[in-house]
Amino acid sequence: MDIGPQSKSGNAMTAKYRLLQSKYRAEVLKEDYGHGPHKNSTSHYGNMLTSGEETGSNFISDAAFEFAKEKVLQKQHNKSLTIDEFRLFNNMLSSMPMCFNLFSDLRALLREDPAEASRIARDLFVEIPWIDQLLEVDVEFIPTPIQDYTNDKSAFDAMLIVEDQDGRKGLISIETKYTDILGGNVAKDSATKNALVEQGGFFNDELKAELQEKGYKQIHRNFLLTYAYAMKQGFTHFANVVISPEEDKLSVAEIDELRQGMTQYQDRIFKIPLETVVDRGIRFNDSDFAGVMLRFHERYLKP
Repeated sequence: MDIGPQSKSGNAMTAKYRLLQSKYRAEVLKEDYGHGPHKNSTSHYGNMLTSGEETGSNFISDAAFEFAKEKVLQKQHNKSLTIDEFRLFNNMLSSMPMCFNLFSDLRALLREDPAEASRIARDLFVEIPWIDQLLEVDVEFIPTPIQDYTNDKSAFDAMLIVEDQDGRKGLISIETKYTDILGGNVAKDSATKNALVEQGGFFNDELKAELQEKGYKQIHRNFLLTYAYAMKQGFTHFANVVISPEEDKLSVAEIDELRQGMTQYQDRIFKIPLETVVDRGIRFNDSDFAGVMLRFHERYLKP
């Protein structure tokens, strides 16, 4: 199979992972390349599938494919969901299907063996000391009604609800990135977010003034949504985690910059490299979950 055309846009990291996905399609899936990156695009690329909504080839497990289809059905009833079905099922480079591949099997395991799923969650997120029991796993979750939170369509790529040893609940919101970056797209409708900032009291005056003048970037919206959802649900704990490749230094810089403008909760936002999360999962050699993480490594990280 031909690896297919490679887009000339993007940086060196994007080119590397695009080529990896193209080789996986050609050598492992043994499928022809398709068009993209959008449904009506006429260009063809090696990282695009042809009929992923039927084959499920963009997913490394049945659990991931079935959960993705379930979320697409949810979109019919929840218009706030921003799932792009074509990208989800056919773009191998997208972080959206990657997130389903990373967390769907943990969600399935939680239904079958809560104790084992909780053990895995504790080891995947060793940076978070208040995880005792895993209660819920979701992907592409947007709290509604949106006006009760940040009044925009910000969503959690993944979300874990957990409980500590004293039965107090906590939220882990997760932003997953593969080759895309956190981004500078700014939300200008800031009244609700400004009110949240005042209520929380966690940004200093300089950052508050900057946000009111220039608007809220994705990193700010993600943190605010995490805080707002945790407070609304009466959770004791919360953390906002970015999971992206080690090479992604921009997210680290953005997190550091945000922390400099925070007066509290600096430890509630941090990055865990994608390679670290996957390596931790592979170590569960007595669990089927390790096999899922091995397939994930081959699909997304294999040099």
